[in-house]
Amino acid sequence: MAEEPTLLVVRPRSVLRRKRFTWVLVPAVLVAVTGAITLSASGGITAPIPDVVVVEAKMASKEDFFNDAVVREVLMENGIQVHLTATGSREVATGDLGGYDFVFPSGQPAALLIKQQRKAERRFVKPHKPFFSPVVLGTYRAYADALVQAGVATPQPGVEPPMYYNLNLSGFLDLTRAGKTWQGLGGDAPLGNGNRVLAQTSDVCYSNSAGTYMGMAAFAANDRRPPADETEAVALAEEIRPLLTAQGFPGDDMAQAYLAPEGRGLAPVSVFYEHQFLAHQVRTKDVHGGPDSDRVLLYPEDQVQAVPELIALTPNGERVGELVTDDPRLRRRALELGFRVFETDDVSTSGEFGAFLREKGLPMPVSGIGDTETFLPPLDLMEKMIKTVGRC
Repeated sequence: MAEEPTLLVVRPRSVLRRKRFTWVLVPAVLVAVTGAITLSASGGITAPIPDVVVVEAKMASKEDFFNDAVVREVLMENGIQVHLTATGSREVATGDLGGYDFVFPSGQPAALLIKQQRKAERRFVKPHKPFFSPVVLGTYRAYADALVQAGVATPQPGVEPPMYYNLNLSGFLDLTRAGKTWQGLGGDAPLGNGNRVLAQTSDVCYSNSAGTYMGMAAFAANDRRPPADETEAVALAEEIRPLLTAQGFPGDDMAQAYLAPEGRGLAPVSVFYEHQFLAHQVRTKDVHGGPDSDRVLLYPEDQVQAVPELIALTPNGERVGELVTDDPRLRRRALELGFRVFETDDVSTSGEFGAFLREKGLPMPVSGIGDTETFLPPLDLMEKMIKTVGRC
């Protein structure tokens, strides 16, 4: 008869007594304990994670600021995430504002429409003016030199070769009115561009920069005075319409077209904001060690400062306005993105702005000559002219 097998029962060892496990576990525990001590000493584990509030916003070209990674990071540190709806400035003013915490139109006409409507409805409204940016004409050095030869542009002093030029807008419009082409301007180095001398704008029906340029052109063409009544405004709009639309339909973002590698062919003279040009020059200087010497700016002699208003529609929107206006990091970032920040009631100068450009090794532009200012038409006449020029 076969003998029954003997079973040997072995008592299992604790997992903590196994050498292989101990070699893995002990260093990991030490690292975790050391990290916890370090965080505790620095206050890291005791600092509360802020509740994040999603703030709804509607704006035009200033979306560049709120899409910036640094701006979004600073706002997030303050418990704010901005969700953007991008559209034209006039559409910001005339569209539905329900559900938005703040809006940020690019200029005063659209801002005024919004504030008037909100006050009439006795609803929350709180404007903030964190920075500003003049309306300018971007072009290329050869085109600027051709305008100098034609007697309608003058280099600003301070740097050679010049980065900025003053433009006699009335004389420039006369070239368009006369049907002059870039090729026909002649000069020391004739341009191989047979298109008419013309500044291209974005759609006047939606864009503040285009509407502002229309007002500047109307002021220059009307012996430097705004229209007195609706009849004169409509007649003036019809007169200048060919000077603004002679080269076909406008683009959506003229700065984007101008700054593209093929920009010279897309838009040799484009209307946009100063900050878009300066942000490009800051980036170029940081990456390549020097500015883009081919692209230059034309400043109309009768100046217009576009002062965008961040208009809070709710307390959450007001918190964003306060941060953008007062937070030192956001003010610094605004300078890095080409904006002029407010320091005093004088909108024509900014010590921080000049100091920043000197830090970056870029020349300080002069926006306009002396104290001469373009007077835009009153809001109701401005709207009538925009609709006439753009066939809105």
